[in-house]
Amino acid sequence: MAGQLSTAFFRWFAALWLGMIATVSGHGMVLDPIARASRWRCNPLALPNYTDNELFCGGFQVQWGTYGGRCGVCGDSYGDPQPRRHELGGMYGQGDIVRQYAQGSVIEARIRLTANHRGYFYFDLCDLPSNGGTEDEACFGRNPLYLVDGSRNWSLPSTATGEYRVSLKLPDAVTCTHCIFRWTYVAGNNWGYCDDGTGKLGCGPQETFKTCSDIRIAAPQDVIPSFAYCTKAV
Repeated sequence: MAGQLSTAFFRWFAALWLGMIATVSGHGMVLDPIARASRWRCNPLALPNYTDNELFCGGFQVQWGTYGGRCGVCGDSYGDPQPRRHELGGMYGQGDIVRQYAQGSVIEARIRLTANHRGYFYFDLCDLPSNGGTEDEACFGRNPLYLVDGSRNWSLPSTATGEYRVSLKLPDAVTCTHCIFRWTYVAGNNWGYCDDGTGKLGCGPQETFKTCSDIRIAAPQDVIPSFAYCTKAV
């Protein structure tokens, strides 16, 4: 037993150490529905955040070396004082609704990667009113979003930078005056140990990004045709 524990610890430590010395940061942002940190790009009234492509949980070493893989719900370092900067009540968390969608519809998320390091995206939805106004992991866990083919994860098709568009199905049963749309990007550029004990690129601890966008989901007849938050294209 002691030998097994020692081997498991060594594998974990080796993967973490290799990740720390080999990590090259990816960078990205959500442009539609535009994330809290990026609203200034399309609306001059929003507070600028010139590092809106760096919501990587404080960085690989902080996320995995200090906090055991934990991250703020919207991409800040887990150890930041709450509310963290990109959470409701924080510096960029004013809760301004940036997009509205029809209940149960298929939507298109638009993500810009300024540095691409493989990996995959996944998306979640927090129905804020139904969670007592609390933005937490439990709320996001109740409404995972799926691709139109029913898959959960969207794997990057190349290592190119630029924009990627992902089609997602909204839940049929959810309407909300204030929902939070969350993007998570798990990079795949670090070598580590997989669940089956083998080692390869993309396994083990990876750099992680999260952003939050404030949206509304209405029954089709209640969608406001003239609604627009952005005053310029991005």
